[in-house]
Amino acid sequence: MLIILARKILNNKWMVLSLLIGSILTVAMVSSVPIYSNGVLQRMLVKDLENYQKNFGAFPGRLSIKSKLQYYNREDNIRINAYNWFSDRVEDIPEILGVPVIIKSKSLVADNFIAEPEIQREENPKVRFFKFEGITDFENHAEITHGRMYSPGIAGDTIEVVVTKQTLDKLDLRLNEVYLVKDFLSEEYIDYKVKIVGIFEMKDPSDLYWFDGLWIYEESFIMDYSLFYRFFIDNGKESRGEYLTEARWNFAIDYYKIKIEQIAGILSEYNEQLRWIKSYSTVLDVKLPIIPIMEEYQVREKRLTLTLWVLQVPILLMLMFYMFMVAQLIVKNEGNEIAVVKSRGSSSFQVFINYLLESVILAGVSFSLGPPLGLFICKFLGLSNGFLEFVQRTALPVEVGEEAYLYSLAALVLFIISMLLPAYFASRTSIVLYKQEKVRKRKSPPWKRFFVDILLLGLSGYGLYTYRIRETTQIATGISGVEMALDPILFIISTLFILGAGLLFLRLYPLLVNLVFWLGRRLWNSALYASYIHVARSGGQEQFLMLFLIFALSLGIFNANAARTLNRNIEEKIMYDIGADIVVRQKWDTNQVFFGDDMMGDGLTGGMGSGSGSGPVEYIEPPFERFEKLPGIELATKVLRKGNVEMRSITGTVHNINLLGIIPDEFGRMSWLRPGLLPYHWYNYLNLMADSPTAFLVSTSIKEKYKLREGDSVYITWSGQNYLEGYICAFIDYWPTFNPNLKTQRGEPVDLIVANFSYIQAKMALEPYEVWMKREPGATDTEVYSAIQEQGIELIDIKFTKNEIIKRKNDPMLQGTNGALTMGFVITMLVSTIGFLIYWALSIRSRVLQFGIFRAMGLSMRNIIIMLVNEQLLISGIAVLMGIIIGGLTSDLFIPLLKIAYSVEDLSIPFRVFAYGTDYVKIYSIVGVMLLSGITILGILVSRININQAIKLGED
Repeated sequence: MLIILARKILNNKWMVLSLLIGSILTVAMVSSVPIYSNGVLQRMLVKDLENYQKNFGAFPGRLSIKSKLQYYNREDNIRINAYNWFSDRVEDIPEILGVPVIIKSKSLVADNFIAEPEIQREENPKVRFFKFEGITDFENHAEITHGRMYSPGIAGDTIEVVVTKQTLDKLDLRLNEVYLVKDFLSEEYIDYKVKIVGIFEMKDPSDLYWFDGLWIYEESFIMDYSLFYRFFIDNGKESRGEYLTEARWNFAIDYYKIKIEQIAGILSEYNEQLRWIKSYSTVLDVKLPIIPIMEEYQVREKRLTLTLWVLQVPILLMLMFYMFMVAQLIVKNEGNEIAVVKSRGSSSFQVFINYLLESVILAGVSFSLGPPLGLFICKFLGLSNGFLEFVQRTALPVEVGEEAYLYSLAALVLFIISMLLPAYFASRTSIVLYKQEKVRKRKSPPWKRFFVDILLLGLSGYGLYTYRIRETTQIATGISGVEMALDPILFIISTLFILGAGLLFLRLYPLLVNLVFWLGRRLWNSALYASYIHVARSGGQEQFLMLFLIFALSLGIFNANAARTLNRNIEEKIMYDIGADIVVRQKWDTNQVFFGDDMMGDGLTGGMGSGSGSGPVEYIEPPFERFEKLPGIELATKVLRKGNVEMRSITGTVHNINLLGIIPDEFGRMSWLRPGLLPYHWYNYLNLMADSPTAFLVSTSIKEKYKLREGDSVYITWSGQNYLEGYICAFIDYWPTFNPNLKTQRGEPVDLIVANFSYIQAKMALEPYEVWMKREPGATDTEVYSAIQEQGIELIDIKFTKNEIIKRKNDPMLQGTNGALTMGFVITMLVSTIGFLIYWALSIRSRVLQFGIFRAMGLSMRNIIIMLVNEQLLISGIAVLMGIIIGGLTSDLFIPLLKIAYSVEDLSIPFRVFAYGTDYVKIYSIVGVMLLSGITILGILVSRININQAIKLGED
């Protein structure tokens, strides 16, 4: 049986290879979902933990547990027993959680002591409260700056300790001085003395050993840990457990080594331990900052996985169709052989087993090659920066795990089923039934009989209608959109529309071919006539190829436009919201106090200060020329941004207005505004302001509320300033940094006034302004920031537009979307090309006799090539054309719905659909190469046909 199987595979090696490629691609794509999800979430987890450490100055992997033993009774060693009970459980927690530990430490504290110099040096001795503290591994992490390290034993009746410089100064201690020790509560001296033998500091300030720095040791006398343990805990009846007040366990968890698949187990075990800790809530405290971040990641993991699956559903669906189609072609090609074998005594079971073994062999190869290919695909996804765009980026921390292999097994089960179904039906036939089936008129395919095309279009139409209603509701109510880069369900209904439209076209296609044939029936030559007759009488054999091409092109165009729209709207929103390439808020000195973050934006304080003096705040303007001379800066301008501005007019007073003070010429060369947002080009509005210093641009919301008109005089002021007179030269709906969709606390639209900066500065008291800068071509944000630091410019805040765009594009959801759309298109085109070549190769093989007869009748090779080219145009060409049309229609209908992913207030500028010609060129180039290669291969195959062999085949 194995020999027969090997011969069968060799006889159909190209078909089997095509099926194997489809199987490997399917396994690779299915396995890539868990691989990529885990990889991107792994990086996201690490980045967020790093940002937490940077922003809060605390290590997020710190597991800190503190036992407050002072709440236990001092008698009968109760505190010692409590410590031992807690210690046994706490020290096992990291192992129970299954987390790697970089470093760990334990601190034991004995408190309520008073130190008095053995040799009195004060008339009225200062009361020096202190506590003994023993810390594990202290000697390897502390550096002695004065004196020496303590000894591990007791010298006579004296315990040696070390202290910090702060403790030495605060308690007025002296190096090498001996102190008597008194119990603060009983006011009795204990039997031992204390000697300060050294002053220590951190050996390495970045060492995770020093979680809390040195401030926590300000009243601590650090002694040898082993000596502390013997002296206060493990000394039998001589133990001094009544002084034990606190125990601290610190563990530094290496979050870089925590795998995303461990999170569920870590959270489960942590919650179990937390319940135990909370049962002792009065005496036990626990801190582990990493836990809330992990809990958030469980939610984000589900969202990302759902998005990736939905984006890949169309591709997986196509791969399943492809594998079923190729398997069916293989079985159909071997139909005569199966019938002959059956007629010679083989059972249906033997035929079925033969195909089962073949499918298992192919599945085994796919299982070994698919997941590694999926790993490569994930690295490919990580480099995606847009549709068919890739950048150099740190590789994702991806690896093939158990979950990826489980997904692969599930995919291979479906693959085996798709291969065995046609084999099962073929194994039930006989030589007589096979010959009868070949000449019998074909039935309409099931999708035609059950109107699947109409059903798919109906479902997609209902989905589109639902989204339109949802969009209307969102605009009316201002509710938030989904918290994802896009709504994945949108891609499902768009896929249904593409399939439905493609099938509907295939239903109408025979009528179209007959119409074209009828219109030119008197014009067609013999080659064209034969090609039309062949296509019209093919019985739908070409439909799978046409559906593949339509689906691939439509999906490719839709994916390209969706990716471009998503990316471009994000870029434009960031450019609009920031206003310039670089926006800087620098520190301004005043005659009173520095107001910090309140000096800019809505909280900018330009009036009375709260410092030591009275009267208005006078700001000292830092040199502006420094920014103009920065390397890499083409232009710098001043922009005043104020909130809580009051405007008075003849119709009333408006409060809480935002003011933007600009230098028109520089602002126009600096900032960006999408064309079409205003009735006229926004340079015209800047020209109006440049011509008249008192000209104001006012938002349309003010016009509607207060019935103002162009030319009306208005007066503006804010805290501590005089009134500034101007007139309305124009009304605007959009302006760089202005979001007209924002609402005040009262639910009213936010208002804006744009005025001349020079006019404001001439009439009003000097106030801090922002510096907007435009980079020179080729300059980088890093170069500019380094130059700012070198010049010692003190900044409150700095924003880089390009950096913000990069950060947004590095978002796992957006990055995964771009990568999945790109990968889906590439695989779709690859599969379509393979399917295209398989169809035409089989077509040539099945028509060898026909071509031989045509040649014998005198038809030239040139005419046969013309016939094949015409068939290509009728089948592949029309499919390509319909793919372009359906893809464009799908984009127009469904891509605008991507804006539902954002709340109304997030859309500072209107959502816009983008279609780049370069994307279409890429798609058309791939399709062109595919068609050209197909025609070339067909020409080569036809030219190699031997007419004598063809005629002999006919005689046989």
